[in-house]
Amino acid sequence: MAASSELIRSVEVEVPAGEVERESLRIAQGFQKRARIPGFRPGKAPLSLVRQHFEAKIREETLETLIPAHLRAAFERENLDPVSQPQLGPLDYQPGAALKFSASFEIMPTFELSDYHALRISSAPVSVNAADVEAELERLRERHSRHEAATAEAAVDGLIAIAEAKTVGEGATAASPEAAQEIAVEVGGADTLPEFSAALRGMKPEEERELEVNYPAEYPAKALAGQSRRYQLRLLRLEQKVLPELNDEFAKGATGVETVAELRQRIEAALRAEREHEARHAAEEQLVDQLLEQNPFPVPQTLVERRIEARIEGNLRGLAEQGVDLRKLKPDWAKLRSRHEPAAEREVRAALVLEKIAARENIEAPAAALEEEIAAAARDLKQTPEALRARLADNGGLERIKNRLRQDRVMQFLLESSGGANAGAGTGTSAAAKEPK
Repeated sequence: MAASSELIRSVEVEVPAGEVERESLRIAQGFQKRARIPGFRPGKAPLSLVRQHFEAKIREETLETLIPAHLRAAFERENLDPVSQPQLGPLDYQPGAALKFSASFEIMPTFELSDYHALRISSAPVSVNAADVEAELERLRERHSRHEAATAEAAVDGLIAIAEAKTVGEGATAASPEAAQEIAVEVGGADTLPEFSAALRGMKPEEERELEVNYPAEYPAKALAGQSRRYQLRLLRLEQKVLPELNDEFAKGATGVETVAELRQRIEAALRAEREHEARHAAEEQLVDQLLEQNPFPVPQTLVERRIEARIEGNLRGLAEQGVDLRKLKPDWAKLRSRHEPAAEREVRAALVLEKIAARENIEAPAAALEEEIAAAARDLKQTPEALRARLADNGGLERIKNRLRQDRVMQFLLESSGGANAGAGTGTSAAAKEPK
């Protein structure tokens, strides 16, 4: 996405010849004091010779001093708020003459807020019933189940088939028996591919069958996703899943609580918290959708690019934490950036709207929440809060945290005014509203 022409501004700057000469002279005199030129003691070479000897460096330092200073003055004079690095046009710089140059850059958009007090959202009340709790208890028992030999003569749904699987034909890596892998498959299980269940049903130990598997495109193992493979299966044995008895001993061993009644209470609380979080997130997304629809404006591409980079960096950091060797990744960076662009633009647009609402409503980040977040991060990083605060202040992290906390409060304000205050008891800004800077 190219930068919007509505947000591109340019300034023409002219620095008077007298100021250019004074700055050039000041820099030349600095060189004179420390210059080492053959035939002269340090600091004693004539200024004219120093200027001749260091002409390029004096010119460079003169421009490095004058251009930023006069650009800032031009921004202030014309009340401009650049968000991108200014791109300089050709320089007109001749000895004894004025310095002239132009610069173009993106600015923040200006727009009038719609009546956000009129926003309305719908949200269903959060509830957790006994059946939800019992279903979660069953999943917990499943996770703590054990396997024992099955008495059935042939594989049927619900049994665990322990089989030897060897890839044959295209996709095989070796023809030797050593290439076979032992797998455990729940026949008819919800997570079992249908082709495996169909092939295993009715099989008896030591029986062999061939099957072809068409892996779905979203299959977790990327090497197999969207691929077809043929396997030769040999059933080794059948096992059955034995669930632990639901009693106080199980409750304590599995979760550390003393009784099944207490475990039910914990599960109900966890399910309620999860559903409240989901309900709040859905309510926030409704609000953001309405805000963006009612407040159209061009978005600075510079901010979108920064957001894309932050999203990609976050993804890579997550992969590294999972043990993925990032050095072996060879992503298509252009496609990766393109995939993130729509979400990044939405996040930037939403953040700009929320910041404007915060300014109008005088909403600030709660000081206590800021200190609590810094303290928690410091504990995780094994640093003192003071040291972490100083580092965050230097790299802009402190302002980013303040922005996020301020936007959290704006979202809470909007939820309360729109009738969605009960859509989840937790706090946290929607994923669609990240700070743009």
